[in-house]
Parts: sequence; C-alpha cells; structure tokens
Amino acid sequence: MPRHFRPFVGRLLLLLALLPLGARAQFYYNGRGPAAIRWRQIKSPTYKLVYPDYYAPTATAMAGFMDSIAPTITHGFTRRPQRIPIILHTENLYSNGEVVWAPKRMELMTTAPAGGDIYADPWLKQLAVHESRHVVQLSSLRSGLTRIASWLFGQAGTSVGMLVVPKWFLEGDATLAETQYSEFGRAYQPSFTVGMRALLAADSANVRLRSDVWNAGSYRRYVPGVYEYGYQLVAAGERYYGHEMWGGAVEYAGRWPILIVPMRVYLKRHYGAHLSDMSRRALGELYTHWKPCSAVPDSYRTLTRPARRKSGFTTYADPLSTPLGMVATKTDYDTPPRFVVLDTTAVKRRHRERTLRWIAPPSSRPTVAGNTLWWTEFKPHPVWEYKNYSVIRSLDLTTGRRHTYGRWQANYFVTPLTADNRPFIVTVSPDSLGGSDLVLHTATDFREIDRLRLERLTTVHGVAWDDSTRTLAFIALGERGMHLRRTSVSTGRFTAVEEVTEPSMVTISGLTTDGRGRLYFSSIQSGKDEIHAIDLTGAGYPERRLTTSRFGAYGPAGDASHGEVLFTTYTAEGYLIAKTDMNAMRDTVVRQRLPRNLLNIPAPSWEVPTMSALPMDDSVTTHKVRKYNKALRWFNVHSWAPVTADMDDLLNADERGLALGFGASLFFQSAMGDSYGTATYGRMQGNDRLHASWTYAGLPMQITAEVEYGGGKQGVYASADNRALGIYLPGELKNYLHLRGTIAVPLRFSGGSHLRLLQPSFSITHYNTLLYRGTEEGFTLTKGYQKYQASLWWSDNRRASMRCIVPRLGYAVRADVTGAFNDRFGRLYSLYLRGYLPGLLRNHSFTIRAGAAYQTEAELGFSQKPLFPRGAYNGRAAKYYGAASVDYTFPVCYPDGGINGLIYFKRIWMNLFGDASRELYFAAGGRTRGENIWSYGGDIAFELNVAGSTTPATIKFTLASPSNADFYFGAGLSLSF
Repeated sequence: MPRHFRPFVGRLLLLLALLPLGARAQFYYNGRGPAAIRWRQIKSPTYKLVYPDYYAPTATAMAGFMDSIAPTITHGFTRRPQRIPIILHTENLYSNGEVVWAPKRMELMTTAPAGGDIYADPWLKQLAVHESRHVVQLSSLRSGLTRIASWLFGQAGTSVGMLVVPKWFLEGDATLAETQYSEFGRAYQPSFTVGMRALLAADSANVRLRSDVWNAGSYRRYVPGVYEYGYQLVAAGERYYGHEMWGGAVEYAGRWPILIVPMRVYLKRHYGAHLSDMSRRALGELYTHWKPCSAVPDSYRTLTRPARRKSGFTTYADPLSTPLGMVATKTDYDTPPRFVVLDTTAVKRRHRERTLRWIAPPSSRPTVAGNTLWWTEFKPHPVWEYKNYSVIRSLDLTTGRRHTYGRWQANYFVTPLTADNRPFIVTVSPDSLGGSDLVLHTATDFREIDRLRLERLTTVHGVAWDDSTRTLAFIALGERGMHLRRTSVSTGRFTAVEEVTEPSMVTISGLTTDGRGRLYFSSIQSGKDEIHAIDLTGAGYPERRLTTSRFGAYGPAGDASHGEVLFTTYTAEGYLIAKTDMNAMRDTVVRQRLPRNLLNIPAPSWEVPTMSALPMDDSVTTHKVRKYNKALRWFNVHSWAPVTADMDDLLNADERGLALGFGASLFFQSAMGDSYGTATYGRMQGNDRLHASWTYAGLPMQITAEVEYGGGKQGVYASADNRALGIYLPGELKNYLHLRGTIAVPLRFSGGSHLRLLQPSFSITHYNTLLYRGTEEGFTLTKGYQKYQASLWWSDNRRASMRCIVPRLGYAVRADVTGAFNDRFGRLYSLYLRGYLPGLLRNHSFTIRAGAAYQTEAELGFSQKPLFPRGAYNGRAAKYYGAASVDYTFPVCYPDGGINGLIYFKRIWMNLFGDASRELYFAAGGRTRGENIWSYGGDIAFELNVAGSTTPATIKFTLASPSNADFYFGAGLSLSF
C-alpha cells in the first residue's frame, strides 16, 4: 500500500464508524439569528416551544394546535414521542422546517412561502403536522441496539437507527400525515404528482426505477424526489398491509440496525413483502390510474422547446409580454437562473432567445409595468443566517437602468399602479405574527403610506392590479381556506376589502390581470392545474376554465394587445411556454369546497381531525410561559463518545498514522446555534491528552477559543539549518500546550447572481514549543512563543448551474500577516488570488491561482505558504516566494447506477492541474538560496450516495508528480449535509 494512502485508510474507517455522529444526526452549526431577540418558552409535557417575545399570540395559538394533534399524530406507532425543544425562527423567509437529533430540536421557519409551494391550509399548521410526525418517527427508533447506542453516544446515538431508515420513508410518511390531516392535502395537489405523472407517461419502464434513483436523483434527467416517491410507497404499504405496517418496521430497524437493511428484513418476515416488488406494484397502479389523464391532449399551442437533450430539465416560468417581446425566467441543469427574451418565430435555435439578465431565483413572480420589469428576490442579512430579506428589483427595458427598493425589508409581489393620477407601489409584506399585510408605498421614494392588515394568520400569495376596474385583487389564505379578494386605492389609502370567491380547499396561484377587467390564475378545481379567468365586471364574478392539459398549466399572464394568455405547461422535459386565446373556454366553473379528486388513489383514512377543524386559538393552551435564557444553555451537552482522537492526525496526512485512544469526548451546542464546541480527554499511545474548543456566535463577530494539552509530543522549533543537524533533547519530553483565540467576522453581501463574502479574522496562538538558539558551545533552550495571524478574505462568485463542479466565473483575494510576539521571528506577508473562468465546454471550468509572500529576515521564520505545488516538500522558510497553478475541472460521466440500497454512483469528475513556484529560502550564514519547484497531476472524484442516503459523499483520489519529492498519491472524503 502506498505510504501516502495508509493514513487515509484509517481516517476513512474512523469517519465511517463515526458517520452516525455527523451525517444523519446533523449536529453541525446550523446558523444563528439576531442576538437582540428576547426569547420566551411554553413548556408542555410533550414539547418546549421557544419563540421571540413579540410572537407570543401566535406562539400560544400554535401551542394549542400542537396539543390538539398530539393524541393522533402517533398513528401507526406505539412509542410515545420524546419531548424536544421547538424553535420558531420568525425572521427567516426561507419557509421550511426540520427535526434534528443532536442536539435534539425542531426548527420551524414561520414565514409562509409566497408563491406556488403552498396549498389551501395555513402554513403553520402544515409545518407543525409534518415536523411533529418526524419526531414520532425518530422517537420510535430508540429501542434495542439504537437505545444502547444512545447510552454510548448520547443524542447522536439515534443516528445509528437513522442510517438504516431510508429518507423516502421519513419524508413520505410525514407527507402522508399532512395529507391525512387536511381536507385536500399536500399529496393530493396536482403539482405534487406532476413530475411523476410525466415521468411514467414518457416511458412505462420507469415503474421499475430503483429506490436509489428516487433517493439521489440524477444529473441527466429530472426524477421526483423522496417526498413524491416516499408518499406513494408509504400510502401503498398502508393500502396493502394496514396502518401498523410502517410503525413496526421502524421500531424493528431501531432494534436491529446491524442488519443493514432491517426494514426490508422486517417486511419480508412479517408480511412476505419485498420493497422492490411493492415499489413496482405501487408505481404500476399509478401508471394505470394516470394513463387516461395523461392521454388528454393539450388544448393550446406550445411556443418553446426544451433545451438540448444534454442540458437536462428546462424550466421556463412566468412569461410576460413586454416592449422587447416575450420575457420569462429560465434555468436548466447547465445554466443558472436568468431572464431571457424569446423570439418564437426564429428558425434557428440560437436566435430564439437571448439572456436579458442573470438573477437570483425570484422570491415571487415578476411583473411588467410600461417599459419596466419588476421582480423580488431574497437577500441575506450580512451577519445573521436566520435573518434575510426579500428586496425589489426593477429593470428599465429601454435604457437598461436598474434600481433596488426596500433593501432591508421583506416585500413580495411588487405591483406598480396609478390611482388618483398618482403612481404607487403595492407589495405584500409578512407581518410580525405569522400573517401578511398589503403595503402601499409612494413610487418616488418608496415610503410606506398605508398598510392593510388582514385577519390573524391570514397570508397573501399573489397580487394583481386591474386598471379598468380600479381593482387590487389578491389571493388570501386563512383558517377557512384559500380565496380571491379585492380592494382598491383611493386618496392614498386602501379601501374596504370585498370577497371575490368563497374560501375553499381549491389551491389557486399565479394571479395576474389583463388590465381590462379579467383576472387570470391557475386553479386545481378540475383536478389538474389549469388556467382560469374571472370577469370582474360580471354579476357574481363568473369564472371559466381556459385550458385542458396533459399534466398542468401554470403562471398565466394576459396579453390584451394580442388577445392571448401566456403561461407555462409541464412536460417530461420541463416547463415550456404556451399560449391560448383569451376567449377560449373549456367550461364554466361551478365553485365547490373541494376540487375534483382526479389523480389520486386514496390512502386508508387515519380517522384524524382535519386542520380546518383544529383552529389556532391563543386561548386553547394553559401551559405556563417563562423566560428563555440562552446563556444558561451555551454548554448543552447533547452527545458523547468513549474515545478520543488526535485531530491533527485525523485531518492532516503524515507518516504517523491515526492516533485513537480510550477516553471521553463531549459535544455541546445550544439549540439557538449561538454556542457550540467539543471537549475530549483520553489516553493515547501511553500519554494523557486534553482538547477543548468553544465558539460563541451570538455577536456579529464569532469568537473561538481552543486549548490542547498533553500527549508527550513536545514540539521543537529551530531554523532550517539547525533542523538539518538533528537535535538531541536531554531529559523527558514534557506535555505540549497550545492555546488559541480567534475572532472572525463573516459578512455576506450576496445579491442577484453574485455570491459575495467578506471575512476579516485575527487569531493569537500560544505554543510551549521549545526554541533553540545556536551558540559556539551548542544550543540554548528557551520556552514558548506567541504567534498572531491577521487575515482578510473577499470572494465574489457567479451563481453556478446544478451540474457545475466549481463556479465558472468568480474571484477571491486573501491577504495575511503572520508574526510572533518574539523578536527572534520575522514577519510574513502573503497574498493569495483565485479566479474562475469558463472552460471549453459546458460545466467545464478553469481555476487560476497565484500566491506571493515576503518574510523579513530574522533568526527564526515561518514555513507556511499561500500556495504550494501539490505533493511537493514544503518545509523551508522563504524570504521571497511566488507560485501559480492552473486547474481544469470537468465532469466525466453520470453513471446513475450501482448496487441498489448500498451504493449509487451519481457523477464522476476529474481535475487536471499544473503547479509551479519560485522561492528564495533562508540558508546558513544569513544567505538565501533559490529553488524552482513544480508539480503536475490530477484528481479523479466519485460522487456517490451510500445506504440510500439523499446527500452525496465525494471520494477523491489525487496523483501528483512533484519535482522535489516522491510520486504522491492521496485521497480525501467529503460529505454534503
């Protein structure tokens, strides 16, 4: 075995052994929120709800809803859910939720999604049901060997069972719970099944796709993920074998995770069922059920074509008629989001569209007013990960001038309008209690002049201004369901609100108007997403359906000048642009409470109450409310292990191999993410060792303290010529001591198509390393020194496509100053530059790097370099140093295959490199000596998913031929969480 490969083998085995601690249990730094928030908590026997004090009315109502679902959320399981903290993040606009188990917590982002990722039940109820079901699942794992693992490893021990419970089950079962608690829930939405419907319709052989493909996805084509596939498989299992099937399988997996695929073993032993057979049967039934629905011809004409076959899935969205022609947002697997101008009459493909502007994914649908294109997009807070904004952008299509509005605010659905001969801008803004407001701004200085507050917890998911009827229409979602409402603007104020339709469980989205008294939107009333229109001038607001589609029609925009409606239609190749006549009418809509259930095979009923029957009332719960003190929970120990490891040996390849010993390792992290760290003590290789680190992130700056003591490997620091002589240290080696303090201020300035980071940092390290001074008689010993390093990092990268391995455009600069509080050392100044450039083909990238350093002359110096040829020897302190390297990174293939359930190869990519450096290093007698060092070689990397995981791991092998060392062979492992 090559010498450089041996340490990697040990590290890989250790990482695989400790994988439950890191990969699936998710004890990692998850972000931090604004430090000024004061927190309160509601304690119940089953949860601890933690929330900002200003959110008290909604938090109390949510506690009552959690109490209401508690008796039935365990359906199919026998174990009582564990009591965990539930953290409500109210200033994060990325609507989501998660349950993590180390430290144990549920995190809910309470702001409802603005656009189409919503159905006709309030967001907070959807979120509470889905994530509560995850708590039930993971609590059921704590039995048998998983329970023993929890004694050995703390909360992270649960991940031993999580490793063998597939993600498709966890998400599919939680989606089933959402659906069971709703009158017409998430899995019944036509948009939920549209990807799977088109995939099966394109090729019936797809019913035999293996579970790894559904879990891991593909870079070659779009495959619906674990939510869609998982729901269909879990629901089918309940149809075939009853409600108790999956609960028993999960508990068995917790007892016997050593069986590798314990759920498969359980189903075979107790039900005689093979998962692969059940998958084919369930998908075959869906294929048969959907076949007549997918055979319905589209009633309209498609205007665009999918991207080249090799470009993968194409997404056009929100087409608009503008002075430049048709404008839409577009992305595919090879290109990041952008606005494109389309000419559907062009004969040659390259003439059909051009890029108008690179953008971030819009946070709500764009609109056009006159010559100006308006849209909103997310923008991160510079400091706090759990706080972000939705800013307004505008682009003058004739002059190219750009503006940004509401830079530090949250605004969706920007809608310019003119009322009383004055221009205004209307937006939707999340309120402070989980609902939405309509906000009226002046057009000149974007000053708020009025705010329309709706009923408690009512959210808005689309706005459109009709000039002819002076109507501001909007989609409202509240406790009674989803419906259309209208208001207007007069004398600089909103007028009274009127209902256009009754609240129902019919999901509607993509609201627009043609300016002549008609509203257009996508509705699921007929059983699929179809384009509907409402006449605002007619009595009772008559509604008609304009389209009939194979799979679905979305995001309409009326173009009165051409008498047509633009929209997107779903196909197996992606979302394409289509149009239909404004006066087309498939049928007159008779509004009902529930849409037609056309596409779904019903799952057996759980006999649970619906969300509509369980109000979120702040008078329901009677639990005590207390102050939540973050500081008391900074050192929340959640996991531990009866082992200690040498982190330097673990992370850095050298000849010593891997140091591992018996001891105790503690992991702590606050539920808020503002404090985290580790502490380890143990005996390794006959010596005691202590290591501890703590990071506090509750301030704009992150403060990290580290201490390392023991081990019996006293360091020796001497000049290069002294090291060459060899040093004899009389007496016993003393324990080493390293103390380090670091202050870093990561600042994110991302916006639009650019991802930017500015990070200044400063660290001081104390070493009790032995320093030697040469004299005529021999060596004189001195103890210890303190080293400091100041760094400034700036990077600006263009958003990359899904298939890109590294960005195709971007740059980074880093400047460092390193020195010691000891006049025997010199001072090192270094500069590092990195640039990304497009390669010769799509998703190919050049990486060009350069580094330079200068070190003042002194008795002792530092050997570190900003950039060094890979695989070469780097042990000398240089006075002058310069280096450059060129990398060419490209994908080789997308195998999409392996051993199902064990390993799935998703992508193989390569990197070819060449490095060169020139240094003048310090030599004996105060002289310098020059040397040229170079290296060339390559990396080959395998991106794969192991044991049914949805998150890939990358194993990379490096081969390098340096000029001053033996041929180098190294390997590395990276995990994506």
